Amino acid sequence: MANADATAQTARWKDAAPGDDAEEIIPRDIRFGILENPQRHWLGGDFHKTALIDGLSIFLPEGERYFIRSLKYYAPKLKNKQLAAEINGYSVQEAFHTREHEDYNRALARLGYDVEAMEAPVIKTLRSDKIPIFRLAVTCAIEHLTATLSTVTLRNPQFLDDAAPAYRRLWMWHALEELEHKAVALDVFAAATTKYSPFKRYMLRTLAFNAVAWTFLKIVLANLVRFARTDGVKTGPRFWARLVWVLFGNPGYWRKCAPLVLKYYLPGFNPVNKDDHALIHKARAWLYDEFLAIEASRAAPAAE
Repeated sequence: MANADATAQTARWKDAAPGDDAEEIIPRDIRFGILENPQRHWLGGDFHKTALIDGLSIFLPEGERYFIRSLKYYAPKLKNKQLAAEINGYSVQEAFHTREHEDYNRALARLGYDVEAMEAPVIKTLRSDKIPIFRLAVTCAIEHLTATLSTVTLRNPQFLDDAAPAYRRLWMWHALEELEHKAVALDVFAAATTKYSPFKRYMLRTLAFNAVAWTFLKIVLANLVRFARTDGVKTGPRFWARLVWVLFGNPGYWRKCAPLVLKYYLPGFNPVNKDDHALIHKARAWLYDEFLAIEASRAAPAAE
């Protein structure tokens, strides 16, 4: 475990287990205690790094519910029972993500951020999609973005070295589970579009991604300004120069994400990366060790 912290007293993992490598999707019922101990600028005291990641959480409660609806619509129609079972595991993981990010966003509200205003365009956008196949294509696009962010995070865990322990645990957990289920939406999309021509399938997939990327960028930048105003941070040229440096220089979040993101435009795109298994194995072990250490820290005072 990184360092003892107040959130360790409220963190709980029900039925904690390291996980079997034979299991591809493992729902984990974990409470991280962030609502009880919210922290501002929790990533090394850095506004930009923290706000970018906090901004991701703004999308997630409504987004996770949207993903579940998208895939569950097709579950009864699938002939592939294994894929139907994967949708169930996926949905349970996403339900836990929804719960924890609802708490996360409530914690942001407690810190004074206007979460309701930040969430409003996300809710409006996602609830406007009524066509099941387009909703599924959008889900595939967003899952690719989250899987990319998760891959980069697990390949570069040093990005979170200066994070408050509870926040580091939550984002590592979320990254792990995104990798575990990242192929499910695309597998459902393939099964749902068997009567489409390859060109039509490709155009639907990539046009949905274009729409998602543009909408995501607009909302992220608008919310970054909202975070700054609440914190009294001026949004002049230095503010935007610092953002560019964080994204493209050091640590270079987008610089590291871009090559993986652009693979989505390949006609034969396959979401599986050669190091997925190793990243998942390592992250499972790390997360389990974290909670073993938390339990040990709780037991130590009782033994004294």
